[in-house]
Amino acid sequence: MSGHLFVAQGDLTRLACDAVVVPCDGRGNVTGAWSGLLPDDLPLGDLPGWRRIGAPGRSGVVDVGELDGRRVLALDTHSRRPSPTTLADRTWDAIDQAGTGLPARDGRAVPLVALPLVGTGAGGLRHRRGEVVTALLERCRARSLSVDAALVLRDRRDVAAVQQRRTGDDWLGLPPALLEEADRLGRLAGAGRLSLFLGAGVSVPVGLPDWTTLLRQVAAEAPAVDVTGLTSPLDVASRLVRSRGKTSFLTSVEARVSARRHGIGHALLAGLGVRQSVTTNFDSCFETAVAGVGGDGLDVLTRDVADGSRPWLLKLHGDVAHPPSMMLTREQYDAHRADHQALNGVVQSLLLTGHLLFVGFSLTDDNFLDLARQVDVVRDSRGVPSGTALALTTRDAGRAGYQKLTMVPMSRGTDLAAAGRVLEMFLDRLAWTAAHAHELSSAYLLDDAYASSLPPGDLALKQALLDLAAREDLSASAAWPRVAGLLERFGLDL
Repeated sequence: MSGHLFVAQGDLTRLACDAVVVPCDGRGNVTGAWSGLLPDDLPLGDLPGWRRIGAPGRSGVVDVGELDGRRVLALDTHSRRPSPTTLADRTWDAIDQAGTGLPARDGRAVPLVALPLVGTGAGGLRHRRGEVVTALLERCRARSLSVDAALVLRDRRDVAAVQQRRTGDDWLGLPPALLEEADRLGRLAGAGRLSLFLGAGVSVPVGLPDWTTLLRQVAAEAPAVDVTGLTSPLDVASRLVRSRGKTSFLTSVEARVSARRHGIGHALLAGLGVRQSVTTNFDSCFETAVAGVGGDGLDVLTRDVADGSRPWLLKLHGDVAHPPSMMLTREQYDAHRADHQALNGVVQSLLLTGHLLFVGFSLTDDNFLDLARQVDVVRDSRGVPSGTALALTTRDAGRAGYQKLTMVPMSRGTDLAAAGRVLEMFLDRLAWTAAHAHELSSAYLLDDAYASSLPPGDLALKQALLDLAAREDLSASAAWPRVAGLLERFGLDL
């Protein structure tokens, strides 16, 4: 099975993965941008803020070792002034080296190795970014990767350039039916018509437990507490709280749902730029992923009040960053049922007015089923599904307590790890389609770093737009701010 290349916008240092490849120079100096991936005791490098990891060998790769659950390798992108093609070959060689003997953690079917757009910073090819992107993709298609790779990009212009150069053949591992569904949802996302509902399944690749597993782990700390015969997680949590005390129980839960990183699935979903999202998760993985895309631009509706100007995330069951808000027991649900009617109304509004995409949510939560059935009273007369649910397997899809959705299982088998990988590939395809439909799909057009790789038509349009931007007499027009905004979205620094 050949590895798959994922493309996402975000902060590479916050991605949960099995290994990471970062750039260095011929003397083994690494810029301060990657300090979060390196040991704290490394000697100072040749430039302020840089660190020294040791000189690369003939392969140009330094194996830094494992740090905080990730294997770290550094690739020399400076020496011998590599061409984009040579750099691309060396990069994929380094990815394969990083994957040699690498175990897949947190239930992944295939190890995941992450990398930035190497060679385009201090590596000397910063003004040939488009050529580097093209070479990386072409050389990747020409070989069979031994692991999955995630190209994680901070700048939206890089994301737009990479997505523009990918082709439909980059998802040969997905069957036609899933490609069709991913493209349908991608077009909705690109048009701003998609909302998200995230469940615990999307955080499993980060090493976080789902609700049932979480309670099983907490119960294991108190073997004297008998939870046998209890079928509802709310009742299990209630008995654990009564037996252990609320403070002890909360401490155990916090320890298991706190995470500093996010998964590739979170990154792909965050990059869609969806303005309205809901989750039943306590963790902050999605918020971390969104921060890597757009900074502090998300209102969380357990600690903030949305004012409509920024995207928002409703955390239905509470937030580990604000422990008193976490809804854990039957008593809490009963006590706050009336208080949460307004929050439930937000979800009902999304079901009624847009297309809600469920990812990693089992559709068995009693609270959700109650509010969804109320929506059915209105929607049944229209005969239109209120959203789409992505299930890992056909068995999971069949177990869903709510079937008034377009159900899209990733696999007909029972291998959850393999189905989870298919889900990530599905989201990667969805993000690619959305990028082509989004207004930022040509965000790199006026950036000179991509000029050397632009086709004739793009070059002609670029020159015409630059000529327009240079006309000082137009700035007095009342319409000029809108034109200037368009030029900035095409990558021009005004």
